[in-house]
Parts: sequence; C-alpha cells; structure tokens
Amino acid sequence: MRLWLESAVAGTPSWCLYNAVLSVLRATSALIISLLGVSMHGACVSAAGGRLNSRQRFLGSIVVAWALVPVPGRPQDLSRVEQLYEEAQSARTRGDFATAERLYIEVIRRAPELANAYHNLGIVYFMQRKYEGAAEVLEQAIRLDSKLGPAHAMLGLAYYELYRPEKAAKELQAALRLNPSDTNVLIYLGKAELQERDYKAAAKTFEKVAALKPRDPEILYDLSLAYMKLMLESIGRLGEAAPGSHQFWLLLAQDAEARGDEEAAIRNYQQALRVKPDVIGAHYGLGSAYAKIGKYDDAAQEFKKELQISPDDWLALWKLGELALRTDPDQARQYLARAVSLDPDFPQAVLAYGRALARAGKTEKAMEQFQRVVTLAPEEDSVHYHLAHAFRRLGREEEARKELTRFEELAKKKDERTQQMARRLIEMTRAAQPLADEPEPGFSPSRDPTHH
Repeated sequence: MRLWLESAVAGTPSWCLYNAVLSVLRATSALIISLLGVSMHGACVSAAGGRLNSRQRFLGSIVVAWALVPVPGRPQDLSRVEQLYEEAQSARTRGDFATAERLYIEVIRRAPELANAYHNLGIVYFMQRKYEGAAEVLEQAIRLDSKLGPAHAMLGLAYYELYRPEKAAKELQAALRLNPSDTNVLIYLGKAELQERDYKAAAKTFEKVAALKPRDPEILYDLSLAYMKLMLESIGRLGEAAPGSHQFWLLLAQDAEARGDEEAAIRNYQQALRVKPDVIGAHYGLGSAYAKIGKYDDAAQEFKKELQISPDDWLALWKLGELALRTDPDQARQYLARAVSLDPDFPQAVLAYGRALARAGKTEKAMEQFQRVVTLAPEEDSVHYHLAHAFRRLGREEEARKELTRFEELAKKKDERTQQMARRLIEMTRAAQPLADEPEPGFSPSRDPTHH
C-alpha cells in the first residue's frame, strides 16, 4: 500500500495561472470603473460631471466591491506559499512526516482554498495512522475540488481503516468514476464491500480484479473468501427456513467433503437419507465418502442403492466399475461400458473402461479408449503409461518409448508424489519387471464430477 500512496502525490498548484487570472480580474475592474466614472472613494459622478442613475450606481458598487475585496483564500504571498508547499512535499517524500505536517498546515493557513494542500496533509496523517485526522482534511480537499480523484481514493482508504465500510465504498466508487483504470482502488473497494458484508458486490469486484491479476494469490484469496461468505450466508438462510430438511443436511455433507472431513460427510449424508430416503445423489455422495476412507464394500452398496433410485446414473456406474476393477474385471467392464454409453465424453469413465478392456486382453479396443482420453483430457498423464504398455504388447517398441516419455513429461508438472511414482513405474517398465500397481489417474480438479 505504501508504494501506491507514495505514487499518488497531489500535483503542485498552478501559481502562474492564479496570478494571470488575478491580473485580468484587476484590469477588467479598472476599465469598467473608468468607463462608469465610479470614484474609488465611492462618489458616483458621470464622466461629464453629471449624477449617475440608480442602475449605474448599483453596477458601480458591485465592481468596486469586486476590485477591492480580496478573493477568498487568496495567498497573501504566493512565492512564500509555493516555497512552503515544495518544502512540505520534500519532507513527505523523505518520510519526515512531522515536518511535512507542520508545513502543510502553514500552507493551509496562508492559502485556505488550496485543495492539494489538504490532500497531501491527508496522506501525511494516513501514513502516521491518524485516520480520523486524514478523513477530516481529505473531506475538505474534496469540498474544494470534487474532481480530485486521488483525494477520494485516500478518503476511502481512511474510512476503510476506521471500519466505516459504507463511506469507504462510496469514496472509492467516486475515485473509480474519475479514474476507472486504478486497480488498487478497485481492490480496496472489494475489501470495503467485504467489510460491509455485501458479499455479492465483493465477489463481482474481485472477479474484475482477478481478470487483471489471474495468478495473484491475495486476490484469489479475497475472491474465494467472498464466495465462501456467500455460501455460508445461503446455508444460514436455508438452516433458518428449513433446519431439518434433507437439503440442509446435503449441504453440510458436501461442505464436510470439501474440507476433507469424510466422517462428518458420512454422518450428514446418512441424516439426509433418514429425512428423505429416495433423494437423488445422497447414496452416491455417501459411497464416495466410504471409498475415500477405504470402506470399499460399503461404498459399493451405496452406489448400487443410487442405481436403484436412478438406473441411468453414469457416475454411480463409473464408481462401481472402478471398485470392481480390483476384484471382478468382467463385472467392471459391464459397468464401465454402460457408463461410457450414457456419457461418452466423461474421460474418467473412458480411461477406466480402457483399463478394464486391457485387463481382459482386448488391447486394440483398449487403445481406442486411451486415445479418446488423450483427446478429452490432454493434461492426464496416466493414460500415456497405459498406452505405452498397450504398444509394447503389440510389439511397437518405438511408440511405447514415446508414450513413456510423454508420461514422464506430464508427471513432472504434478506433485512430487506423482513424479516419484512415475519414475518408479518407468524404471520397472524399462527393466521388463512385473508391475504391482498402476499410476492413479490425476485429472484436473476442474474435471471432478459433481452429482446433481
């Protein structure tokens, strides 16, 4: 934040322009006075020596007042004010905030209409964590110049630090209207909206920032926080409206799954099924939770129950096929063939079906499935391992070596555990040793199926 603040220096006032306008004003006044014959001492006589009429006297009095009364806030000594302002700027730049504060206050005493002086004094107060003082002088800067965008931004930051999110959001929005490209202001608008608990607005704001900074962890954290707060808000509303509903228990179960708390997920899925035994997706979710903690028989029973409710559930068929690959490859092939027929573009099921065909000795048919996975999920590394073994069974050693190389390249992009397994499997393959296991599929998280 400090670097941003230091770059937001208010500009030096246009002293020359001020002097020029003042000179024109005085010259114009003198000309009108001479034409009207208005005495600077107030006597109202015409140029010919006659008395002026009432309209001339009225106009003359205005012009005299214009010429003689000082412009509000006009510096009495422009060169001295300019010197003080420059000294204040230098002190602020080098971090001598006490000196800068004293000098800006003196500038304001001599030139109370100078908006930039209030703005810079606000920055000095902010840097010293004097947020109340910063807000007060920044408000004055904006009263003097409502189009001073950086002052709106600084005032928004001061209100944010004072935990006044509504005022902060208002000022930051004003700053963005004056300078829509200021990403820092957009970030703090999102933070103020989070502070205000307007999570929908915050999510919308951080989506804009994330489009500009797609790999910034701080922005992604704030965006995730906004959506998480929205989710919890929705769960809270559901809990208030229908605390004992199966939907409420399903949401709690899915939240527990996302946190990796499988035991809590199991309890909540079971509760949802007690409330509504035929709810679609609950047995599937319960089976998935059982499978993650190694209770494969319980998992298989839940997937079968899901199929009783929804016979064409290709996700349940896929999971049953994956489980059956461990013990009954023929049964696995039947489940997986049906899953692929229901959703031909689901790469996880296509890969599992190819593995089942390979175990049954149907190498060429297995290769067809593996090649489809390469098209459907180019980032998946394990399919190249299976292709390498299929090519080797067919005696196509050169193509097998290429697939192993590709397997290793893709595995390097993943975590250390995947890389170690890949290296071990490649070494065993090159040594023609029997394999005790296969690489686990590692599809992108964006491809993880969700049961609706």
